[in-house]
Amino acid sequence: MVSTGDASTSRSSSFLARPWLVVFLPINAALSGFGVILPILILFTYHAGVVAVALAITLYNIMVIPAAFFWGRICDVVSRRRPLLALNYAAVGAVFFLVGIFHSLDGLLILYAVFGWFAPSGAAASNLLIMERFELHERPTAFASFTEMGVLGGTLGILAGFLWVTQFPADLPSYLFLVSALCFASLVMLFLLVPERKGRLERSAIAHHHESLESRLRTLYPFFLTLPTRQFWDRTVHWLRREATHDVPLILAASFLFNFAANLFNTSYTPFLEMLGLGAAGVFLVNLANNAAQTLSLPFSARTSEGERSEHSVVTASWLRASGYAGVFIFAALFPLGLLHLKGYGEFFLSYNLLSYAVLGIAVAFYTTSSSLLLFRSLDRRSAGSYLGMNSALGGLAAILGSGLSGVITSNFGFSITFGVAVISMAAAVPVWYMASRAYHQRH
Repeated sequence: MVSTGDASTSRSSSFLARPWLVVFLPINAALSGFGVILPILILFTYHAGVVAVALAITLYNIMVIPAAFFWGRICDVVSRRRPLLALNYAAVGAVFFLVGIFHSLDGLLILYAVFGWFAPSGAAASNLLIMERFELHERPTAFASFTEMGVLGGTLGILAGFLWVTQFPADLPSYLFLVSALCFASLVMLFLLVPERKGRLERSAIAHHHESLESRLRTLYPFFLTLPTRQFWDRTVHWLRREATHDVPLILAASFLFNFAANLFNTSYTPFLEMLGLGAAGVFLVNLANNAAQTLSLPFSARTSEGERSEHSVVTASWLRASGYAGVFIFAALFPLGLLHLKGYGEFFLSYNLLSYAVLGIAVAFYTTSSSLLLFRSLDRRSAGSYLGMNSALGGLAAILGSGLSGVITSNFGFSITFGVAVISMAAAVPVWYMASRAYHQRH
């Protein structure tokens, strides 16, 4: 175990395990704010459509997968965590700044792909930074604080975006300078508040500590402990033939369906809001409802996912997510049927989507907590590195397919069909979770 040396010099609080964890607040605010402003710029500033939004997100997802391999290996080689985090904050801040300067759709697409390359560069380093600075008994509180900084930072970043575009509606790209400044604020705080430590853990330690693994999976960046080889894929095919009805492959399948449905829905959702006439401020407000709902739900999700209750929690969250998608699907289907019109319903459109996206935020908070617990439980005494790599590979494939198909389906058949397919995909995950739980209990 690595001795941190922090316990004697710093006092914990109920909110922050250590004061220096506030470093993660500005960067998470920046990342969430950029995630919302990106499709807004494509739609409102460059006047492109859902295909351009889907293309940008697909390019980003394509870049994230090899980047996760690369930065994971770099994290194993570099003995210090702070340089990798500094590179992440500086590179991401520079990308955001450049997007704000170069006012072109092509430039935005290229820079968003570059962002996809640098986005995972600090993911593993941040987890190891915490594990190396906290004793084993302190880590649950530390990772709870780390998660709180993530969701609270995301909420504040989107709130700042809402206020910014309300104040400067004619100059949406200017918000990028704010999110860039937030990245560099975390960079400065990193060097001022977080001294280097000599203790060092391997990246594999993340897979053997539940709170660390959960926070790592919550970032949505792929997590590969080893680079898959030809022999790995041969073993995988053999394993799937032998254990296709066991709990681990079923969990991977359910997670794939969840990620596919989420990317399918989310890629077309902002263009749908734009079609409703909500405007940039309305889009930020709807996303704020989602993040705020996640923030409020996280403490309850931990309590309802203890022990075998996680099996019930993941199913309930999946049904809640599918219900949220279904609500938007029914709403979108009213337009081609001629039962609802775009004019005269602005306040109703906003209220309906605020509620719908808040429900989806609650669902994802419970889902992430419970699903990560179930995965961690099933990986006990198994080759965690291989299975986590497979989970990340399937998650990356689901993201690429979901975002790409979202643009194709919506542009050819309309929003309601896209949202309908998302409902079916999410609902299909529910029986798979039931089978995974049954297979786990049979195995034990």
